[in-house]
Amino acid sequence: MNLDDMKTFGVEVEFLSNFSRTEVSRQITAATGIPIYLASYSDKDSSKWRLKTDSSIRSSMNGMELVTPVLKGEDDMAKLRDVMAVLGSIGEVNVSCGLHVHIGVNKLDKDQYKKLLKLWLKYEIACDYLQPMSRRNNTYCQPNNTGQGDSRYGGYGERLLGNFKMLNKCKSSRQLVNNDLFGHKYRKLNTGHYWGQGTVEFRSHSGTVNSSKVDHWVRLTQAFVAAAENSRGTVINIEANESTYRTKVMLNDFYKKGFIQKETYVFYKKRYKELNNAICR
Repeated sequence: MNLDDMKTFGVEVEFLSNFSRTEVSRQITAATGIPIYLASYSDKDSSKWRLKTDSSIRSSMNGMELVTPVLKGEDDMAKLRDVMAVLGSIGEVNVSCGLHVHIGVNKLDKDQYKKLLKLWLKYEIACDYLQPMSRRNNTYCQPNNTGQGDSRYGGYGERLLGNFKMLNKCKSSRQLVNNDLFGHKYRKLNTGHYWGQGTVEFRSHSGTVNSSKVDHWVRLTQAFVAAAENSRGTVINIEANESTYRTKVMLNDFYKKGFIQKETYVFYKKRYKELNNAICR
């Protein structure tokens, strides 16, 4: 699907630079014509491109976070790519940096929202294999598919089924948002912004100043929401293990149903091989 046919999105890019925030802002605006505002950490003005400090980034360099306004469609993605091209020339990342993507879900009904959460549980490991080891489970992006759904289920497939059953018991959007699996700031899929911003936040991507990585991650996370909105349901197998719903299965699923385009499909097949050579041999 084309981004013009998908939901709104917003991106938070954590990065390092030897330049000050003032100079980073100046260089982005000079190159792109986009005003970049120096904002406090608590600033929530989603109509502006903002550059914030970020105390979670560990480095002797200047740690900061670029926060986009609410974006929509291919034209806005082109603007984001232009901004990222500048960051790629004056910034860098380390393991303490992350990339967070917000997708607008306020128009999903309760059943569609439930399907989104189930889809993420099913393909969480598939997305892990598209990230370096440092992002597969750390303090700031903890797994959603934990054993909290039903203590009777211990194996991977049983745990997945138990968590599906827990979601099925939720009778309202509030119960879906505010639960132990998703309603925590540092989960890989964080639902905590649903009421204030009407978004879910995908937190598992490693830090990057690469425009293609940002572009394709936005498209992949959009695919989760599109699949939840347009697919009939999510099927799982109680006998599944951690290899059952791997990256190839997810990419084929989304590509065949038209939720990702060929460019994103090819990009992530290549990315998977780069990150998992020992597995691919």
